Amino acid sequence: MRDKQGTIRFFFASQMDVSERVEANQIINDQKLLVEREVGRRTAELQAALDAKTLLLHEVDHRVKNNLMMIGSLLRLQVRTIEDPAVAAKLDSMLERVDALAVVHRQLYQSSDLSRFDLGTFARNLATDVVGASDRADIDLHLDARPLLVDAANASALGLILNEILTNAIKHAFSDGRGGRLSVVVDEDADRGLIRICDDGPGIPSAKRTKSIGTSLITRLARQARAEAIWSDNAPGTCVTITFSRSEMQA
Repeated sequence: MRDKQGTIRFFFASQMDVSERVEANQIINDQKLLVEREVGRRTAELQAALDAKTLLLHEVDHRVKNNLMMIGSLLRLQVRTIEDPAVAAKLDSMLERVDALAVVHRQLYQSSDLSRFDLGTFARNLATDVVGASDRADIDLHLDARPLLVDAANASALGLILNEILTNAIKHAFSDGRGGRLSVVVDEDADRGLIRICDDGPGIPSAKRTKSIGTSLITRLARQARAEAIWSDNAPGTCVTITFSRSEMQA
């Protein structure tokens, strides 16, 4: 009789223990469901905020591009009224820089990644545009520009550097109707990014080059973008090489 009573007590005790565990598991599952719902809600809110920020930044780049294009149009109207060729040439140089900045912001506007700028794609498009705008069919353009992502914060400086080197090559290496070869390389080696633009023109003496506004601008912009600019002879012609640490560029 005692054994039977003990068995009954054990049975009810075990049933109570199982019930408590089931109830505890149910509470845990309910809490887990609440947490998952809250995480889902917060994730949706953060995604919505990110989408809004992305849209806003794209709109900013779009408006900057449009404003730069408007400035360029106004300056072009002004250039037509200037009779002094030297002044007109200087304004044309400024216009080319404004156009380059507009192209930078156009690419940023079209990119899905707000933090990165594809320097290789930009260099390819810019070189094609600059040579095409010169209306020089006798310039043989060679492009070896691979995709190279850098921090978008350095896009404007690097874009202006590329524009300055390319336009200088058109003006000086291929002046007086002289044709030739222009090569543009964008590549990476380990943790180093590289831009190299070479022409086969007559070259520029180092003393004359160091006094030019273009050289000074390239040097300052390279410093701003934490890069290094090096001029070298191309025998014949000139090469300009821009190198930079990719880890710093992507910081």
